[in-house]
Amino acid sequence: MSRASGATIVFATVVAVGAFPRVAQAECFLESVASATEIAAGWTIHEDRRIVKQVDGVTYERGGRGNWFVDRETTTLPMCSVFDDLVGYSLRSYMLQPVVARTTVQICQATADGGSVPFMQAATNPRPPDTAHEVYESFNRPYAGSCPPPRSASDAKRKLK
Repeated sequence: MSRASGATIVFATVVAVGAFPRVAQAECFLESVASATEIAAGWTIHEDRRIVKQVDGVTYERGGRGNWFVDRETTTLPMCSVFDDLVGYSLRSYMLQPVVARTTVQICQATADGGSVPFMQAATNPRPPDTAHEVYESFNRPYAGSCPPPRSASDAKRKLK
């Protein structure tokens, strides 16, 4: 193989990974930890993505007065749980690299009188008290601040200028 064709292959791979990031992410594969005989006997694998960190950015208004948003960065940890043929948890279970996702979340919704009220997304529930150190996807935390959010120091300085 020539240097030019090798460089072309490397370039094409980099472009594909950039264009299709979901393809580049690793997923749980039972074949990587169990033999074909074990798999045929009934070994299984379960992928569970757990939220390990959520960080909210600065609040901002968008789409009219009273509609407030925040950019949220959520880090999930994919856990690959392996079970043997007797449905026992296997020590061959493993974790993958953390996955970071950035989303825009509406936190306050405009009211008819020009104010705003807290906005709850349909899939948002308060975190149960027994998950102090671990957050599950179905308990994606809602915004806990006031509506409208208090102005930041940088917003106040901008208004004075």
